[in-house]
Amino acid sequence: MREIRFLGSGALNLDLFYRVADLREIRFRGLELRPGEERAGDRRTFLELRDLLEARGEFLAVSGGGSAANTLWALARFGFSCAFTGAVGEDPEGEAVLSEMASAGVDLSRVRVKGSTGLALIVLDERRDRFILVTPGSCEEALADFRPRIFPEEWLHLSSLVSETGFSFHRRLVETASKGVSLDPGEIYVARGPEALAPLLQRARYLFMTEREWQTLGLSRDFLRREGKVLFLKRGARGARLVQPERILDFPAEVPSRVVDNTGAGDFFDAGVLAGLALGFTLERCLRLGLKVAAASLSDYGRRGCPSREEFLEWIRELAPEEA
Repeated sequence: MREIRFLGSGALNLDLFYRVADLREIRFRGLELRPGEERAGDRRTFLELRDLLEARGEFLAVSGGGSAANTLWALARFGFSCAFTGAVGEDPEGEAVLSEMASAGVDLSRVRVKGSTGLALIVLDERRDRFILVTPGSCEEALADFRPRIFPEEWLHLSSLVSETGFSFHRRLVETASKGVSLDPGEIYVARGPEALAPLLQRARYLFMTEREWQTLGLSRDFLRREGKVLFLKRGARGARLVQPERILDFPAEVPSRVVDNTGAGDFFDAGVLAGLALGFTLERCLRLGLKVAAASLSDYGRRGCPSREEFLEWIRELAPEEA
């Protein structure tokens, strides 16, 4: 699998996990911790909320994060050749993020190191709901004049960056991608609206979104037909939906062995689907593989729940004969 190369780009965050009794009981400077929501905030708001969680909640874990970063980390762990481009801070948090990515074998030669690292608070409650607050730090400013090379054999997978500088970087990046492009915009990019996202949406062949994100953008199957797109719609406990201009197929979720945390499950779903696409699986088998990876990831916090290469290869053996 090493001859297949993925290039990811998005936030390189350090994730801090906390647990509270009920998200809906937390009110902080007008900020509501709504289950399933992701918000961006300044560093002061972030640190003050962290202090509140230290006092009223329970610290659980720390892990590298960022949607595309999680997806590429998983793909590298499964045995694919992977690289990442973006920015991280020249601070201890940045060192931790880069070390974890490197441990999976991700090529980081196109990552700029400057400023402060993006941070994310992952707040869970006893219902296993979660809220995310992201603060980008200053590292994305290093992307202002950055034009990394994309090699012809590289498949580009994008998730969101918070700043306008980061968004402009991604608009430049997709212009030079000549192989596959996939996009998981998340709530941060979706909030920009379909017109602002048009340069990314036009270049991406495969789209990964939640139902809420798809509805917020207000796009339709006519858009998929006109632009020749494939949509993988993530539906949480209800599984996933394959949406093409000519058909819609629903797939139930895989039953997890245990559920500890759903943070990153959608990113690991992306990894399973992209792995299947790279291996030449049908779209249906790709989606099934994504659901298997996502379900396994629920067993621990963040990347700690990512399945092993051995588990992944066993699923490949299960699915591959059906491709014949």
